[in-house]
Amino acid sequence: MAVSAMLRTTEVVVAPGGAARCHVLIRNNSAVVDQFVFAVRGDVADWTEVKPARANLMPQQEVSVELTFLPPKSSDVLAGTHPFALQVASREDPNGSVVQEGVVSLDKFTEVAASIVPVTSTARRLGRHTLAVDNLGNHAHGVEVTAVDPDDKFTFRCRPHGPVLEPGTATFIRVRARPKKYFWKGPNRLLPFVVKIIVPGTEPVEVAAALDQGPLIPRRFFWLFTLLFGLLMVLVVLVSMLLRQRPMSIAGPSPTATSTPPSESSSASSAPTTTTTAATSSSPRVTDGGAGGSGAGTQNTAAPVTSTFTVSTQAFPNVGGGPQLFSYVVPPGPRHRVTSVVLRNPAADTGQIQIRHGSTVIGTVDLAVVDRDGGDALTFRPDNPPLVAPGERVTLAVSCTNRRDPCTPSGVFTAALVR
Repeated sequence: MAVSAMLRTTEVVVAPGGAARCHVLIRNNSAVVDQFVFAVRGDVADWTEVKPARANLMPQQEVSVELTFLPPKSSDVLAGTHPFALQVASREDPNGSVVQEGVVSLDKFTEVAASIVPVTSTARRLGRHTLAVDNLGNHAHGVEVTAVDPDDKFTFRCRPHGPVLEPGTATFIRVRARPKKYFWKGPNRLLPFVVKIIVPGTEPVEVAAALDQGPLIPRRFFWLFTLLFGLLMVLVVLVSMLLRQRPMSIAGPSPTATSTPPSESSSASSAPTTTTTAATSSSPRVTDGGAGGSGAGTQNTAAPVTSTFTVSTQAFPNVGGGPQLFSYVVPPGPRHRVTSVVLRNPAADTGQIQIRHGSTVIGTVDLAVVDRDGGDALTFRPDNPPLVAPGERVTLAVSCTNRRDPCTPSGVFTAALVR
């Protein structure tokens, strides 16, 4: 064989990011001058230097070749043994090339980096985060993930709690931060906490995070509630304007006797008044008992007591849903019988007016015939005068057919006291 090689150290130990050297003794065994080329084979070739790379040797001459191993401090080069081979090629005798083998032992190093997404979560009940843990070292190892907050305002859950990190990979861990206390309303509260990655043999890695805790009832709920309430009120106003019924209840004290003449009882008034229609007879009535005797008797006839009340109206034209009702509620006291109703139509409105006792229609009058002679009122006398009791209603039901203006007829009711 034209060349021989001898590796002085078959195993070399090196630290990541460091350097280690070994020497190989090369000897020209041929009888001619030869040139030899040295090359390293194996996965260590990328981070191994050979000096010199070639040499010209005289017969029986020797040279020492230095191999320098420079492994990078990276997860790409794993810890453990890495075999290598030094190939010595002869230019004069290509078939006489030789290979010398050895082993490089790479030490372990540990490096962990971590980041969390999002750094600040926004929630009412539970903050959700994702922790990414990168193993930048050259060997697999386990870690422990915990979370702490200085004010003890959280309960935490980390899954997985103790993962095994493979070199050159990222491990994702779910972190759940649940506040111990909630609040119903008010501004958001920022609650910080720290996630710790406990790595064997090194200092723990800490990542800061926070939860922006919001109220249980969001602020936009109040705006939405206010908006809906405002729309509801507008709707109520619109419906009441379209279907407005303005019943008038003229409730007052029970009628009291006055000495006004009967002719004044039919005059219009806005509140009930009472009148006495006649006085007691001033002279006794005498009747003959026959020849031989006479008798005299005195008869006092009590005058009926009447009261009046007025029901005014203001009915809007072209309103659906039937006539518009305007009522008088009979006050506490004795019962009365409605004897007449004086209807007035000062604005010469058109339409129809009904006189009702409760749900019973007493009479119906066309507004066109009221005040048709230039201001004369129309007196309506029911065929069957109704008997009204306290708490019952006497109603004017107006159906207005004016083009634009509301109808404003009124009625003056005369009621006689029932003893």
